[in-house]
Amino acid sequence: MTLKKTDRVLGDFAKALEKYYSSWGALIGRSFVGGLFTALGATVGLALVIGLAGVILEWLGVLPVVGSFFSRINEVLSNALPVGK
Repeated sequence: MTLKKTDRVLGDFAKALEKYYSSWGALIGRSFVGGLFTALGATVGLALVIGLAGVILEWLGVLPVVGSFFSRINEVLSNALPVGK
């Protein structure tokens, strides 16, 4: 790259940055949408990891123990709490 070409590329980059940061409304909107997609990706990723962990635990035979534990908690709670009539 020659010095002139480098100057032109840097000038174009500076103009793009100025355009990007010149409007507060657009910047806030882009940041909000970016945050929504980050949260969506984290939620979907966590659901996949938890689902995969559940499948692996079930395959290893650990999950029925956990299931019976929660079943026992449910039984104790249903006996301890009065049922509305």
